[in-house]
Amino acid sequence: MIVRWILLLLLAWPGSRLPAQVVDFFLDPVGKPYYLLADDRFVTANRLGDTDYSWYDSSLGSPDYIDVTNPFQILVYYREYGTVVVLDRTLSELDRIDLFANELLQQPGAIARSYDDGMWVFDSWNYRLVRLDAEGRINQQTNNLRLELGLASAPDAIFVDRNAVMLYFAGEGRLAVFTNYGQFRHWVAVPPTARLSWNAPRLLGIGPDRETWLWSPELRQVAPVGPLPETLSAAQRILAGPKGFLSVGPTARELRATAFEEKN
Repeated sequence: MIVRWILLLLLAWPGSRLPAQVVDFFLDPVGKPYYLLADDRFVTANRLGDTDYSWYDSSLGSPDYIDVTNPFQILVYYREYGTVVVLDRTLSELDRIDLFANELLQQPGAIARSYDDGMWVFDSWNYRLVRLDAEGRINQQTNNLRLELGLASAPDAIFVDRNAVMLYFAGEGRLAVFTNYGQFRHWVAVPPTARLSWNAPRLLGIGPDRETWLWSPELRQVAPVGPLPETLSAAQRILAGPKGFLSVGPTARELRATAFEEKN
């Protein structure tokens, strides 16, 4: 009981707010980290001051997708509301895009930034993958993929690299790989995966048994990496870098690198 009262006093005391846990993190093209915290704040370090840059909208809740590929136009997507918030490098709002208001989209689902700073959107009504330009006009779209590829469900996520667009189907355990013009190339089988993370051009999968694998768009199948190191077993989020696993401490917001195990 005494410990509980001490904790309550600490939480209530001005300036004593306990740091929120990091639940996800993202790296821009120069390696600067951005963090999503357990209280739904999206933050990054302000190198000119002591306080972080921060974004939070209590009316929208937790974002479903964040893209920092272009740090001058960061995308934060709230799927339930069909809302994409565009932030600048200080995480100040530049624009707000209402996908539900776009007459060219019937049921927007997963999204991703396109290579030309547009936006890929999967329309779950007519099963088309469409690319929108900055004005919200469709400048590229596929045929009905339910008919063309026999899809049974909409994709859970879209991943984009310089020369490829991938639709990820968690329930089916596979990726549909397209060119960046929306032309289907091939399927890639994905092992049972407990955790998945995309850090272009690397897709990292961690299985229920802690076995890990890597995939990038030039491969036709995933490449086994080995068991996840014990030191990362408690990590909330893990990305793949060129030479190893990338993670952060739950509250320290310190980027950590763990080298891949060398194979004999």
